[in-house]
Amino acid sequence: MYTKNLLAYSYNSKTDVKLQKKINLMKVLILLLLLTICGVFIRGLTKSFEYRNKSNLLVADFKNDITMLSEAANVIETERTYNKFLEVGQFGTDGKLIDAKEISKDLSLSLINITDMNKNNKIDSEEISELGIMRFRTDIYQKELKTLQFSLKSPDHNLKNFIIITKGKYAGTILYNGNFKFIDNENKRYFGLEIYI
Repeated sequence: MYTKNLLAYSYNSKTDVKLQKKINLMKVLILLLLLTICGVFIRGLTKSFEYRNKSNLLVADFKNDITMLSEAANVIETERTYNKFLEVGQFGTDGKLIDAKEISKDLSLSLINITDMNKNNKIDSEEISELGIMRFRTDIYQKELKTLQFSLKSPDHNLKNFIIITKGKYAGTILYNGNFKFIDNENKRYFGLEIYI
């Protein structure tokens, strides 16, 4: 009888051990699943923060470039008024007004807030003439940036993508007319220091 009880106990003990191992394995698998889910969630948050920081850095670089270009424009205009650059248009421009078709759609939308005189929600040639929007002479700006020891750091630092307002209270304002989108973490797309949509 003793042996029979011992065998039954031994069998039940082995069954309990196997059951306990399965329960422990299930606990470990559930814990690993939870850790994986937490890891994916944390990774997603990290990527979100990295994207926000990257977009803020891009906007900061863009604003820095606009500031440097504005400084160069002011130096060029000062030198022009003191007869150093007689053949140069205001603020180092080519002297030709930009055509309304050449202004990007998004920049036009942001300029409507500044100059929509006839309230048609479009920028036309009369309003462009009122602001005196012109292109840079890139050779003059490259020379002046080099003299001032400025280097542009934004992803699109092609001077052909920048235009300048030469008349009115916004004279000297640099605007970006390219395809790159400088968007901060508040979803504002910048075209100049304070001009955004």
